[in-house]
Amino acid sequence: MKTNRIALSAALLTSTTLVPVAAVAQDAQIEDQITVRYQYIPDDRRVTSEVSAVLSLDDLETTGDSDLASALVRITGISTTGGRFAVVRGLNERYSNTLLNGSPMPSPEPLRRAAPLDIFPTNVLSNVLVQKTATPQFPAEFGGGVIAIETASLPNEGFFSASVGGGFDTVTTGNDGLTYDGSDTDWMGYDDGMRDVPSEIAALWDTTNFAGSQLNRAQKAELGASFVNSELWVVQTVDTDANGDVSVSVGDRFDFDNFSIGLLGSASYSNSWQTREGTRGDVGPNGYVAGPLDFTTFTNSVDETSLYNNTTATENTIDASAMFSAGIDFYDDHEISFLSMVLRSTSKETRRTQRWDNPSEIANQIDSLSWFEREVVFNQLLGEHTFASLGDLGVEWRISDAKATRDAPYEREYRYEYDRDGNLTYNPTITSSNFTRFSAVEDETSDAGLDFELPVVFGNYDVELSFGYAQMSREREASQRTFRFRADSDSYVRDIEDSRIDYLFAAQNFNTEGFYLDEANSTDSSPQRYDAVLETQAFYGGADVEVTPFLRAAFGVRFEEETDFNVRTFAVPGGLLFDRDVAIDALVASSTGSDRAIFSELQDQDYTLPSATLTWTFADNLQLRTAYSQSIARPQFREVASAEFVDLITDNSYIGNPFLRNTEIESFDARLEYYFGREQFVTVGLFHKTLENPIEERIRPVGDTIFYDYINAPEATLQGYEIEFEKVFDLSDRFEGAFFADREWFIKTNYTNIASEVSVDDGDVVIVNNGTLRGPVANITAADTVIRDGRELQGQSEHLFNLQFGFETFDGRARGALLYNYTSERIRSAELLTFDSAANEVVVALPSVIEEVPSSLDFVYSRTVTVADADWDLGFSVRNILGDGYEATAVASSAEVELPVDTYDVGTSFGFSISRTW
Repeated sequence: MKTNRIALSAALLTSTTLVPVAAVAQDAQIEDQITVRYQYIPDDRRVTSEVSAVLSLDDLETTGDSDLASALVRITGISTTGGRFAVVRGLNERYSNTLLNGSPMPSPEPLRRAAPLDIFPTNVLSNVLVQKTATPQFPAEFGGGVIAIETASLPNEGFFSASVGGGFDTVTTGNDGLTYDGSDTDWMGYDDGMRDVPSEIAALWDTTNFAGSQLNRAQKAELGASFVNSELWVVQTVDTDANGDVSVSVGDRFDFDNFSIGLLGSASYSNSWQTREGTRGDVGPNGYVAGPLDFTTFTNSVDETSLYNNTTATENTIDASAMFSAGIDFYDDHEISFLSMVLRSTSKETRRTQRWDNPSEIANQIDSLSWFEREVVFNQLLGEHTFASLGDLGVEWRISDAKATRDAPYEREYRYEYDRDGNLTYNPTITSSNFTRFSAVEDETSDAGLDFELPVVFGNYDVELSFGYAQMSREREASQRTFRFRADSDSYVRDIEDSRIDYLFAAQNFNTEGFYLDEANSTDSSPQRYDAVLETQAFYGGADVEVTPFLRAAFGVRFEEETDFNVRTFAVPGGLLFDRDVAIDALVASSTGSDRAIFSELQDQDYTLPSATLTWTFADNLQLRTAYSQSIARPQFREVASAEFVDLITDNSYIGNPFLRNTEIESFDARLEYYFGREQFVTVGLFHKTLENPIEERIRPVGDTIFYDYINAPEATLQGYEIEFEKVFDLSDRFEGAFFADREWFIKTNYTNIASEVSVDDGDVVIVNNGTLRGPVANITAADTVIRDGRELQGQSEHLFNLQFGFETFDGRARGALLYNYTSERIRSAELLTFDSAANEVVVALPSVIEEVPSSLDFVYSRTVTVADADWDLGFSVRNILGDGYEATAVASSAEVELPVDTYDVGTSFGFSISRTW
């Protein structure tokens, strides 16, 4: 039961030695022979029945990736969304589950329940398992796969290590970038209090809506003047700094009679910059606004090229993490450990967009400033025990408590217009001319589990029984409040309309004639806060049977009960606006027939989920795995909350659909594995999934405003194949010299082909939310009016490809590799359909947004050198050598013209590091 609980899962063999089988003598003159299978099959693949992949410390050293999200794309069938969330076999982060030492991770992201993997530094990991076939011990939410993270184990001896590094890229470093002052401690990733809600506002925060007539004009002007001015308003152009990072780790082990104590601690800090220059097109009710510009009404002093929806954004990211682990081993069969981890990532972003605004025919400059603090605090107590007197009964237990927070104070935006002379002026009549937003997310997750494994013998069969219990609770609170500075008198502002933003909003301009504070959302419009809860409990049981020395079967079932799943939205201040449980109960009570059956699926559900795998080693080092499983995927909290939130990466506004149903998934897998040498193999896998009620993101107009929301498609299928190949070889017989004589070369490559299809049959229906944010209304409507039959799943790429070619010296003191990663295009947001009464058919009103993720060619090299009788580890990397950029586009259905929605350059980055261990 020791060490890798996840990788071994419930499939440990009763023996991990090679399995010899005596061959029958062919004749009297031939001696008995021993046929050995498994000679080259690695333990981590031999001891599990599941289709899985393990990312080890050696893999991380080879690729040199600094965070988990970057490392995962090297695994077959894995890509990421925005470089942060895992997409397994074309199913986005909604269909994946992240576990840390067996416990679920919370998320600080307002739009996702999945934990962002870019905040996990690789120096705190021991290995990562990506399992693609469901098994009973894992949570029922298992679509594409589970990402099981194991933290670094306790040391065998005392050590201290330190590392420093730096880097730069061709687009950002030393070039013009954007920033703003902020607080004195921004470089640490912490605000010094400057961004706190002003005390005058905080005193009224829970009791007052700042719109309407609750406050008089003079009070609103005084409150407006209380906001921080120039430090959090003015955009500055600077020469962008290089990147830097530092990390330390320390550990020791103390041995006593019959027990040992281990301690391990690590901390890291990094400060990096990235500038993105490109084009961003907005979505309007009549299409994508990113076409050719018409400046015929302007003088030649306005540069048309510079106003082609150009966007420049500079992001300063400060990451910090700390981990402490303590454990005790006693009597060789028992271990208790405690883990405490803090992961923190702060982003300070400044963005400037210059664009032509159709159909108003106004050229704008829009400046945006933001500050996001993301933090995950994770505490866990684990126990692993083996009781020899009870037939080697293995017992594992875990208790964890985690909190993820995201604080975004003083997110600001303001816009100026170009006049006919090409000068920038401020127009107070535009209600969206400025805003100051405060938003926060707090996500708490607690987990408890108890697992048993018992090896037994039934007749001639070795069987390992497994059974256990798990309980999980996840609670989330999310809120946002948006304020604007308004002015009723155009004449007052006209005198200062060309002033710099901090002069425009100087304290003296907040008065009964000038600016005053207003709140963007009143109690009569959209909700500004929601809370959500998900509670489950589960029992599972399974068995791993050695049918013959070369045939193993693993099967089991998981019973998972959804004891509570609810989302409530609120006005701030104000009372409850919408309670999902109450609304659904009312729908079930008031409906009949098929409608009632559909609405009943929205209530808390219980699931019985079987799974089975078969592993057959039918020839020397040749294995065939087959698997079947049933699993589910629940809607994320944000997807069912009827509150408006903005994706700050894409600027898209989202509203939830409280009437989403759980997705039910049926999976079939098969993989053939041939191991033809040490660390050498080729595998070919096939997979097929049927998804009932898959959740899709779509475009949804509300009046003249474009939102994005979610619906259940009736059904979708996903199928494909995966190929992996790894080989090591010696080039010394082909080339002369020490460079080829002292090292081993390797090639690792994998390819995944995925095809998916959303199916809409006659008579299929979906539940759409046709109400307002304040009052959602469930409407059962024909599916073919909102979903196009036959299109691929949103977020799914058809092709995924990885290639690694490199070497490692026999003494392990040098290694290098070329790395290539390719992900083909995929749908970022699904199209909007509408009924054309003239043609009497459903047509595409707004096309899908298609994104092309940058392909990446990287080179990494590391070497250990001896200086002053001490070993130093040096590292060097070049990322995105080809300089590939990001593109999200849409094809205007009226003219078949491809319009840019979001494009930017990434650039080539260079990094270096130096470390030493004492």
